[in-house]
Amino acid sequence: MRLYRPNTMMVLKFLVNIIQELALKFVLRALVLVSLGMLGGCSWLVGEEGFFDTKQYDYTQAEISNDLEVPEAVGQSNESDNYFVPDIYEINGIIYGVDKDVMAPMQVLTLGNKVRVNREPINASVYVTMSEIMLWDSLERYLEEEKIQVSTKNLDTSTIVTDWITKRDEDFWLGDITAWRQRYEIQLDMAMRPSEKIITIKLLEAQELVKDSGRWRNVVEPGRLETEFLNSILGFLYVEDIDRSRQLVNQSALGGITVSLATNTDGDPALVSSADYENVWGRVPVFLRLLNLSVEDQDRSKGLFFFKLEDTEGFFDSLAFWSDDGETLDIPEGLYTIKVAKLGERVSITFIDNDNNPLTAQLLAKNFPALSKAFRSRVSE
Repeated sequence: MRLYRPNTMMVLKFLVNIIQELALKFVLRALVLVSLGMLGGCSWLVGEEGFFDTKQYDYTQAEISNDLEVPEAVGQSNESDNYFVPDIYEINGIIYGVDKDVMAPMQVLTLGNKVRVNREPINASVYVTMSEIMLWDSLERYLEEEKIQVSTKNLDTSTIVTDWITKRDEDFWLGDITAWRQRYEIQLDMAMRPSEKIITIKLLEAQELVKDSGRWRNVVEPGRLETEFLNSILGFLYVEDIDRSRQLVNQSALGGITVSLATNTDGDPALVSSADYENVWGRVPVFLRLLNLSVEDQDRSKGLFFFKLEDTEGFFDSLAFWSDDGETLDIPEGLYTIKVAKLGERVSITFIDNDNNPLTAQLLAKNFPALSKAFRSRVSE
């Protein structure tokens, strides 16, 4: 009988298989233990007594430090009341204090692309892309529409001070406060950008009416009222801008603006249009261009355009200027001024010669067909 002897390679393979099986069992057991540990919580791994110290319980070992001592030569530290806490007092065992406003700060409504926040002053303030005369007119219309009385108006300092603005809310009839009132200062300033103006709102006084006593008492307000009043103005300006843009679009579709013969506020002969001031102002350069004339200069703050009429052909003495379509302006050559001014809800357009005399009614009526057509015509004509 012959015995079988395994060779060395077979023995080694056998031993490797046994080792692999043992390693796999060890890994599986380790995974099971880790999984159980995770399901049971990690307090044994991290924490005050865990394997890893997370430092989150160090505060329990903290000690009270000594007060800061300032040397006599240095002096006392500066103090301010930026975060003033009102006094708390006790009456008949009941603790009283001033109710604090915990509401979030009110944000300035930068509506449209013509308003941006001015963060330099502590009061509510914005930059507005608008001419000074338009801004004044809009503010006056706002105050009139909101029935806000003006206490003082100073054109030199560009300020408007309102009278008391009173608000009553019937929802609070069960409370101790039945009404609120405020007075504001509206400040207009020039900005670094020529096309911008600055509107700043300053709260002068704020009071509330106490129901039982029937008296007004002063209140301290942290700035929300200024922003609220500014937002009301900005909302009005935004709506006006939308209406103005809509009118311009509609007017463009109609092909210009319509004018008629009338008189201005001084009783001088003038053209009058029912279009808004901004539309008329923007139409004057187009009107002159359609008559082959150009604007020599202009003053927006006074509503003035300047143009020059001259006989470039050298005939008809000095009477007629001919446009390309054959319309005639039968007026003497020279320097002229066009004054655009508000006339109630309409706008007046007055022609003034170089001697500061308005064109006569007869001369204005004689040239009315050419003037009317140029104002009414489309830009492309």
